[in-house]
Amino acid sequence: MQATTRQPAGRRTGPSGTALLVLLIGQSMANIDLAIVNLAVPAVSADLQVTGSALTLMVTAYALCSAVLLAPAARLGERLGVRRVYLCGLALFTLSSLACGLATSAPVLIAGRCLQGAAGSLMISQVLMGIHRWYTGPARARALGWNAVTLSGGAAAGQILGGTVVSADILGTGWRAVFLLNVPIGVLILLLGVFLLPHDRPAAGTVRRGDNDIPGTLLLAAASLTVLIPLSLTKPDWIWFLLLAAAPLAIQLVRTERRVIARGGTPALDLRPLSTPTVRWALITSSGCTLTYISMLYLLSLHLQDHLHLPAWQSGLVPLGWVLAFGLAGPVIGRASHGLIRRLPFLGCTLLTVSYALAPVVPAGEGTAIWPLTAVLCIGGFGLGLNNTSLLNLLTSAVPSRHAATLSGTVNTLSTVVGVTGVALFGALYPWLSRSSWAGPGTAWTLACAGLALITAFCGYTALRAVAAAPDPAVTADPAVTPDPAVTSDAADPADATDPAATVFTTKERPGAPTAG
Repeated sequence: MQATTRQPAGRRTGPSGTALLVLLIGQSMANIDLAIVNLAVPAVSADLQVTGSALTLMVTAYALCSAVLLAPAARLGERLGVRRVYLCGLALFTLSSLACGLATSAPVLIAGRCLQGAAGSLMISQVLMGIHRWYTGPARARALGWNAVTLSGGAAAGQILGGTVVSADILGTGWRAVFLLNVPIGVLILLLGVFLLPHDRPAAGTVRRGDNDIPGTLLLAAASLTVLIPLSLTKPDWIWFLLLAAAPLAIQLVRTERRVIARGGTPALDLRPLSTPTVRWALITSSGCTLTYISMLYLLSLHLQDHLHLPAWQSGLVPLGWVLAFGLAGPVIGRASHGLIRRLPFLGCTLLTVSYALAPVVPAGEGTAIWPLTAVLCIGGFGLGLNNTSLLNLLTSAVPSRHAATLSGTVNTLSTVVGVTGVALFGALYPWLSRSSWAGPGTAWTLACAGLALITAFCGYTALRAVAAAPDPAVTADPAVTPDPAVTSDAADPADATDPAATVFTTKERPGAPTAG
């Protein structure tokens, strides 16, 4: 099933830059909220008397609910339209932020965080779908580049704003300002979205009654939770037994989705795009690099404060160069030539590997300038930006637009799962090595960075495989803009059937054609 857009004959203009900005600001709000709350934890604990597992759940509830609902939310956008689902998610996020800001007890705050996570999944899942559907050629490459800028900007803002907002005690609200500031911003973006986002909705007859894969949706949620809950909540000890249920649930999910596809239904998680080697290798590369990135941010907080004894404010500034350099890669890719852009996934992995290898070598610590480590991290951030955005460009070119929901749900869900997994693994490895008699903090930092470097080196190999398996866009048709034969539109353009993939890489702009109205 594919959502289609209507356009006047002869008109070939895509959404305005402001429409893209509306999408990206909503995603940025969700990313900032994930990071900023971590820095508000001490204030929340003191004010609401929240401790132990309840405090941990307050932090992790957002990520858990978001991860479980990302794939169903992407499917919902396919059925109801990107615009409608995104705006509903933004409205719910604004209301749930208000509820969190006014919470007077731990249960209310945790419930609000769950609603925020659900709303965030509705917004985040629509961003990649909107870019996939509404833009082609250089316009799509630039949109993906700005998406990278937004991701890095959100992470940077979360690092800077967290402690600042809480310490400022705006109008006496303390930690509540972390949530309440989302309300006026959310209302403003919601109003802009109503007027600026293109209308897109399924063509008549493509949404069939009974075409909801409820068993597949429940199995997907259960399989995700059996992995994420033990990795997020390490106590009580019996919670680790949930991991034993992950494999049988995943096997049953695959069987269920195959039966849904066989009878012509729409699965909660469509596995057909994974049959393409390019997609498989690209997802492996993206997952591995994302795991190392999130793990490194967590390891830095431990290493800089516990081992190097840097103050919290200085520790927060060290990775700031990383996330800002990540954003710089976006505009570079938007202007890259065809020959260069196919080499960027491997180049990004190489820069990441170099960065991780140099991190334990450069001088850092009390009485030592911290800028050498910051500069090394900038190399890694730029490499991650090159890798992330170029792989998304490759994926959106290799996957037909009718599978945009699957691509969005898969990429976002994998990013969340591997991020939690990386923090759990390296977060347990580093303290254990630090406390051991044969290693110590210095050796623990060196071995952890070496492990990250080995992972990204392997990702360099998978990146080469992904690019090698992809058809040369200079001579083949772009499947991302080939119309789905099962879907018709009042404004079907025969030219779309032969739109060359080279438009993704050349400088001639020919954006997509959805229009508001």
